[in-house]
Amino acid sequence: MSQGALVVGSIGALINLVDVVVSGRPEPHHVFAAVVALGAGAELIKDRRPGAARVLRIGASVLLVVAGSVGGYGAWAALFRGESFDWLYLVLGVVVVLYAVVGAGQLRESRRSRRA
Repeated sequence: MSQGALVVGSIGALINLVDVVVSGRPEPHHVFAAVVALGAGAELIKDRRPGAARVLRIGASVLLVVAGSVGGYGAWAALFRGESFDWLYLVLGVVVVLYAVVGAGQLRESRRSRRA
């Protein structure tokens, strides 16, 4: 399953890269294929190279939070101004906030359990 996700994510990332180059305007949704590819790559190498897998997971998480924050901020700002907005980016902003809160909670518990 991870190999398929890596292939599809890599192809999607290349397509999105071409789209950014042609259109000249990067959008937050362009990074999600790269997030899938990084996550799948981390899953494939986690047994042989756990350090590299961790770096890939961190990279995927950072991309997800940045893209979701950018898209979510624009959608929420448009909502409060009464302008049209993309529902996908609005929901994405909420999901990214939840993702960041859960991640921070897990990190806090991990550090707390190490001290005990």
